Amino acid sequence: MENKNLGIVITIVTIFLCGLPGLISICSGVVLAFSNPEFNDPVIGVFFSLSLLCTGLIFLAIPIVAAYFTFRNRSRTVKPPSGDEPIPPPS
Repeated sequence: MENKNLGIVITIVTIFLCGLPGLISICSGVVLAFSNPEFNDPVIGVFFSLSLLCTGLIFLAIPIVAAYFTFRNRSRTVKPPSGDEPIPPPS
């Protein structure tokens, strides 16, 4: 990203819109998994807690990916070979 200020703003916005709800979802999934809620079928509670954990992990990964693409160093440029260098002899 060329404009670092825009990248910082995008990262902060994704932290508030995706990271915090992701953390809340993970915490809710953990609490639901270790507590014993009264569901008609116990499998529903397991699937519900696993879905909260997976959704939270996905939401938590979004700000990490946004920060990676914002702050990565892309200064590695490959210099093309110049035309005025001599051609090496065949071996």
